[in-house]
Amino acid sequence: MNYDEIDRKILEILDHNGRTKFTEIARSIQRTEGTVRNRVRRLQAKGVIQGFKVITSPENLGYGIQAIITFQLEPSYENFIQMELLPAQAEQSNSRLLSLYRANDERIFMLEVLSETLQDLNYFIKKLKQLNGVSKVSKLIKMERIFEHIS
Repeated sequence: MNYDEIDRKILEILDHNGRTKFTEIARSIQRTEGTVRNRVRRLQAKGVIQGFKVITSPENLGYGIQAIITFQLEPSYENFIQMELLPAQAEQSNSRLLSLYRANDERIFMLEVLSETLQDLNYFIKKLKQLNGVSKVSKLIKMERIFEHIS
């Protein structure tokens, strides 16, 4: 998609604060509110802006453990369809599944998980290991945030 300097400035402002009013953006980039509104709609329609979301604090929601879990999954439709069970299994273990990614190797997956306690995380991992085709499970616990780009 082609986008110009005006689009870049709008995106930069929204990236910094997604709740910035169109009137403020318009004033900042010396354009009309209608121009900003139309460009944001176009950027949304083209998939450049995929949405606006609330960023929450896991600690303030009671999740003391943030982890990345990696595992291998033997490729098959039956094994892959099991991944739909993961959010419910996380919930049963006082955890919340934030995301599931497949890595560049089609057998390797990564989960981003929030858990109330280390015991809850370990229980979730125990359940994960019981799924067909799952092997080589490992966990990385986030200890300290050095930098995070929130968009």
